[in-house]
Amino acid sequence: MLEPLATATSWGRVHALVGGTPDRGDLVVAPGLGVSAYLRESVAHAAACGYRAWLPDPPGFGHSDNPPHRLGVRDVAEVFGQWLRHRELRDITLVGHSSGTQVAAHMAADAPELVARLVLGSPTIDPKYLPWPKAVLQWRRDGQLEPKSLVRTQVPEWRRAGPLRLLRLALSVFADDLEASVRRVTCPVTVVRGERDPLCTREWARRLSSDVVELPGLPHAFPYQAPSVWVDVMQGRTPS
Repeated sequence: MLEPLATATSWGRVHALVGGTPDRGDLVVAPGLGVSAYLRESVAHAAACGYRAWLPDPPGFGHSDNPPHRLGVRDVAEVFGQWLRHRELRDITLVGHSSGTQVAAHMAADAPELVARLVLGSPTIDPKYLPWPKAVLQWRRDGQLEPKSLVRTQVPEWRRAGPLRLLRLALSVFADDLEASVRRVTCPVTVVRGERDPLCTREWARRLSSDVVELPGLPHAFPYQAPSVWVDVMQGRTPS
């Protein structure tokens, strides 16, 4: 269903999985903390439902080339913006999940001519859980709510990236202000959160947007358990 496609950028080749035809438009998903494998099924579902769906790997993660230096959130947003232009994608639905919401928000704010709608799934970092030790504790709480198979999909990509690259990205996630980025976004913004997400409160989701979809019974990594989620949100349905 999904095919690999490499695109040359000034940061090296960006690898992406793509599938489907753009009958309903292009849908691009920015993954959380550099890893994309856990999102493949949800992207494949979107491709089967009339979207041309894209799942890019940040440089240094997945199958993308290593960049000249370790990247933070703003760097990933810059290279993904360049990737969008090289692929000549416009009027896209841009989805970010977890720390990918911070990347996606920068992309939408910096290139409003390319993004028609922004969807923030499980946005980070909720100010209630700063400084970073609080967020780490909440992340560990979430790990107890997620299927054990989720970690098995993520570990190979984290191992390939290495601890220093992961640390650089994680530190930039804690320092980045998602609310400030969203204030610069001009397209419609939808926030999606799992009802059991210990990293994103309902109150913070509503501060980011008046359009909030809450998924009953689901934790932070909800697309892994509810792969129909992006299509359902686009069609105004709540995944069961």
